[in-house]
Amino acid sequence: MPASKKKEVKPVEDTTKDKAEAPEKAPVKRRRRKTDWVSLVEKIDEDQVVEYDISQDFSDTEAIHHKTFGVGVILKVLDDTKIEVVFEDNKKVLAQNWN
Repeated sequence: MPASKKKEVKPVEDTTKDKAEAPEKAPVKRRRRKTDWVSLVEKIDEDQVVEYDISQDFSDTEAIHHKTFGVGVILKVLDDTKIEVVFEDNKKVLAQNWN
Protein backbone atom coordinates (compact mmCIF):
# COMPACT_ATOMS: atom_id res chain seq x y z
CA MET A 1 0.00 0.00 0.00
CA PRO A 2 1.23 3.48 -0.80
CA ALA A 3 1.96 5.76 2.09
CA SER A 4 -0.91 8.15 2.65
CA LYS A 5 -0.17 11.84 2.75
CA LYS A 6 -1.64 13.90 5.50
CA LYS A 7 -3.37 17.09 4.48
CA GLU A 8 -2.20 20.23 6.14
CA VAL A 9 -4.94 21.61 8.35
CA LYS A 10 -5.31 25.38 8.27
CA PRO A 11 -6.47 27.17 11.39
CA VAL A 12 -9.97 28.63 11.29
CA GLU A 13 -10.12 32.43 11.34
CA ASP A 14 -11.92 34.13 14.18
CA THR A 15 -15.12 35.60 12.72
CA THR A 16 -16.49 36.88 16.03
CA LYS A 17 -15.13 40.40 15.56
CA ASP A 18 -17.38 43.27 16.57
CA LYS A 19 -19.72 44.33 13.83
CA ALA A 20 -18.98 47.93 14.77
CA GLU A 21 -15.51 47.50 13.27
CA ALA A 22 -16.92 46.57 9.87
CA PRO A 23 -17.39 49.51 7.48
CA GLU A 24 -21.00 50.54 6.95
CA LYS A 25 -22.46 49.74 3.56
CA ALA A 26 -24.16 52.50 1.64
CA PRO A 27 -27.94 52.05 1.47
CA VAL A 28 -29.24 50.55 -1.75
CA LYS A 29 -31.07 53.08 -3.86
CA ARG A 30 -34.27 51.70 -5.29
CA ARG A 31 -36.14 53.40 -8.08
CA ARG A 32 -39.80 54.02 -7.57
CA ARG A 33 -41.78 52.60 -10.45
CA LYS A 34 -44.67 54.97 -9.93
CA THR A 35 -42.40 57.99 -10.26
CA ASP A 36 -40.84 56.49 -13.38
CA TRP A 37 -44.27 55.80 -14.84
CA VAL A 38 -45.44 59.34 -14.14
CA SER A 39 -42.39 60.88 -15.78
CA LEU A 40 -42.74 58.58 -18.81
CA VAL A 41 -46.47 59.24 -19.24
CA GLU A 42 -45.92 63.01 -19.06
CA LYS A 43 -43.76 62.79 -22.19
CA ILE A 44 -46.45 61.07 -24.27
CA ASP A 45 -49.31 62.78 -26.10
CA GLU A 46 -52.78 61.30 -25.67
CA ASP A 47 -53.03 60.62 -29.40
CA GLN A 48 -49.98 58.32 -29.16
CA VAL A 49 -51.74 55.94 -26.76
CA VAL A 50 -53.07 52.90 -28.65
CA GLU A 51 -55.74 50.50 -27.36
CA TYR A 52 -54.08 47.18 -26.49
CA ASP A 53 -55.05 44.24 -28.69
CA ILE A 54 -53.09 40.99 -28.37
CA SER A 55 -53.13 40.48 -32.14
CA GLN A 56 -51.53 43.85 -32.99
CA ASP A 57 -47.85 44.67 -33.45
CA PHE A 58 -46.57 47.34 -31.02
CA SER A 59 -42.98 47.58 -32.28
CA ASP A 60 -43.42 51.24 -33.30
CA THR A 61 -45.81 52.22 -30.50
CA GLU A 62 -44.81 54.21 -27.42
CA ALA A 63 -47.82 53.68 -25.16
CA ILE A 64 -50.89 51.48 -24.85
CA HIS A 65 -54.16 51.47 -22.95
CA HIS A 66 -54.94 48.10 -21.36
CA LYS A 67 -58.50 47.48 -20.14
CA THR A 68 -57.28 46.07 -16.79
CA PHE A 69 -53.94 47.81 -16.14
CA GLY A 70 -54.65 51.24 -17.66
CA VAL A 71 -52.13 53.33 -19.57
CA GLY A 72 -48.74 51.73 -19.99
CA VAL A 73 -45.49 52.85 -21.57
CA ILE A 74 -43.68 50.31 -23.72
CA LEU A 75 -40.14 49.94 -22.40
CA LYS A 76 -38.86 47.22 -24.74
CA VAL A 77 -39.90 45.00 -27.59
CA LEU A 78 -38.54 41.70 -26.28
CA ASP A 79 -39.22 39.77 -29.47
CA ASP A 80 -41.86 39.43 -32.20
CA THR A 81 -44.47 38.23 -29.70
CA LYS A 82 -43.61 40.03 -26.43
CA ILE A 83 -43.37 43.60 -25.15
CA GLU A 84 -42.33 44.91 -21.74
CA VAL A 85 -44.70 47.59 -20.46
CA VAL A 86 -44.61 49.69 -17.29
CA PHE A 87 -48.00 50.57 -15.82
CA GLU A 88 -48.78 52.82 -12.87
CA ASP A 89 -48.64 49.95 -10.36
CA ASN A 90 -46.28 47.41 -11.93
CA LYS A 91 -44.29 46.19 -14.90
CA LYS A 92 -45.71 43.49 -17.22
CA VAL A 93 -44.66 41.42 -20.19
CA LEU A 94 -47.54 41.35 -22.67
CA ALA A 95 -48.11 39.38 -25.84
CA GLN A 96 -48.25 40.98 -29.27
CA ASN A 97 -48.80 39.58 -32.77
CA TRP A 98 -50.78 36.71 -31.25
CA ASN A 99 -52.86 35.00 -33.95
